[in-house]
Amino acid sequence: MRFLARRVGASSILAGILLAGGVATPAGAVTYSINVAQSAPSPARAGTSQVVSATVMADGAPAPDGTLVHFSVARNRGEFTIEEYDILTSAGINNVAAHGADGYWLVDAAGNVFDYGSAEWHGSLLSKYGLWDWTVGIAPTPSGNGYWLATYDGKVYPFGDAPEGVVDYGPFDEDWASGLVPAADGVGYRLVTARGRTLPSAAALNNTTPAGGLLFDDAPVIGAASTPNGQGYYLFNQLGRVAAFGSAPFLGQVTNLEAGHIITAIAPTPTGLGYTVMADDSTLWFYGDAKIYGTPKTFDPNSFYTGILPTSAGYRLVTYQGRVHAFGNAQNKGSLWDVPTKDGKAVFGYTSVAPGSTTVTALGPPSMGGAAMGSVTTEWTPADGYWMLSADGSVYPFGGAVNLGDAKPHLGGRQAVDLEPTPDYGGYWIIDDSGRVFSFGNAKGSLGNADAGALRPGEKVTSLSSTPTGDGYWIFTSHGRVFAKGDATHFGDMAGTTLNGPVLDSIPTPSGEGYYMVGSDGGIFAFGDAEFAGSMGGKKLNAPVQSLVPDPDGAGYWLVASDGGIFAFDADFHGSMGGTKLNKPVTGMVAFGNAYLMVGEDGGIFNFSDRPFYGSLGGNPPKSPIVSVAILDPFGI
Repeated sequence: MRFLARRVGASSILAGILLAGGVATPAGAVTYSINVAQSAPSPARAGTSQVVSATVMADGAPAPDGTLVHFSVARNRGEFTIEEYDILTSAGINNVAAHGADGYWLVDAAGNVFDYGSAEWHGSLLSKYGLWDWTVGIAPTPSGNGYWLATYDGKVYPFGDAPEGVVDYGPFDEDWASGLVPAADGVGYRLVTARGRTLPSAAALNNTTPAGGLLFDDAPVIGAASTPNGQGYYLFNQLGRVAAFGSAPFLGQVTNLEAGHIITAIAPTPTGLGYTVMADDSTLWFYGDAKIYGTPKTFDPNSFYTGILPTSAGYRLVTYQGRVHAFGNAQNKGSLWDVPTKDGKAVFGYTSVAPGSTTVTALGPPSMGGAAMGSVTTEWTPADGYWMLSADGSVYPFGGAVNLGDAKPHLGGRQAVDLEPTPDYGGYWIIDDSGRVFSFGNAKGSLGNADAGALRPGEKVTSLSSTPTGDGYWIFTSHGRVFAKGDATHFGDMAGTTLNGPVLDSIPTPSGEGYYMVGSDGGIFAFGDAEFAGSMGGKKLNAPVQSLVPDPDGAGYWLVASDGGIFAFDADFHGSMGGTKLNKPVTGMVAFGNAYLMVGEDGGIFNFSDRPFYGSLGGNPPKSPIVSVAILDPFGI
């Protein structure tokens, strides 16, 4: 099970403070007030960080440290969610760890670490390593003065007094990392995979899962938990299967899981003689000396629960949104949404991945129950960044782009050929060479595929272009034929015409009242209100033409060949890779700022524009060649 997302973390208040009104409200004998400020002026570009700081006063003095302030967000309609669960600030499965009885860490999807109570912050993936991948676990060091984080691709990163450098156990191919737990009295860690392997192998105890085998035959391993002394560990899957290794006693597993729910956490008791198992709806099962101290189902029925933090006579339950509910002698020291004050301030970081607006409200003391509040609204402009798509359907995001899902599980031996964003960049379609369309994010999934049986022998689908509304698209084939879906209008195609080279790319006009097709021989075919400005058809080429990109004023365009050569028609020349030896051929080009950006089959990016470089795969090429690149807000409007 894999959820994908990006959260841009922030740990301090930036310049450009905007004040929203403060409200004073009596609460018993104390009068509280809150002023809220945001870190960057509105509007802000989607995908960038925004920080809200709530200054809390009690009878005119800063509120005591640790006073909880509850933040809520009125969501942007285009904000990326999984069902109704916000993933931009989230503590996922395995992403919780205790620091004694009085503290804990929560880790979000991007590897941002949040510390509460006695736990101390020692760094996050983004802050220390400047990268992001889905984080699958945190393991504290024996002293509590450090921790390791693990990512889905099999890498383990040290922080604080964690004694090792970055360790890369990948690539895992069809396997993946699914959890990280401390081992051997806290000295070192165990990284576990979906197939049930434990890495390093020296830490596996009596886990004899073969390298190519599966621990559970009904579902992959989804998480892990260590015994208190680190001499044993449990692995579990989403269907409730449990496996015990080392000194961990097997005491039972879930067999009566309600349909539609999954198991998300297991937590050994402090004695090591029992454990609690939890489902996503907070249903709990108790084994051995584990006891029930309460359940949040009566007042938080819609949350998706992913973590348990046991105490000597209680536990904290953590939701996927990073909320904390405490029972027994456990105390809520804070969460991603219930932020403790320090020097009278509580800080909340968030972002949006699509244009629109969000309103953040801070609800004041007494801890999350008072009436003092303040709010601030941010308007979001389209994000800056890009996606790459490989032939096997994998999606690679850079900058503000977000991986909303891959087509890899759906291709069935076909090749992905194009990725097309929705007009508001809150989703995208991926199309394969047979014309099947897969929708992600807010992309509409009911518009249809290329007409069944319509492709001729040797004809393949090569690209997809969206209408301005996102309520339709055009599907283009190598023979120059067009299938119009939804509100897309068919303006003509090259059906019945013998082409000198296959059509490899397409681009609609801004109005949606026309489109261009480009052939590998450099031939340009303009339909509707698309204006023909010239072509390379009939001219000798060093390499086939791959893509067409209109310039920002819409009066001309550029063509790119697979050797990186650029041909400008009624458009300014900004540079090319022609004459430069490339590791792999250029496979596509897109509009980027005032000019264009090219991508190679190895994921190398060549940026000839006034906009930033957000990274590439050139230094770590994917196994499957890159076939498409798509831009967020191409002209930066």
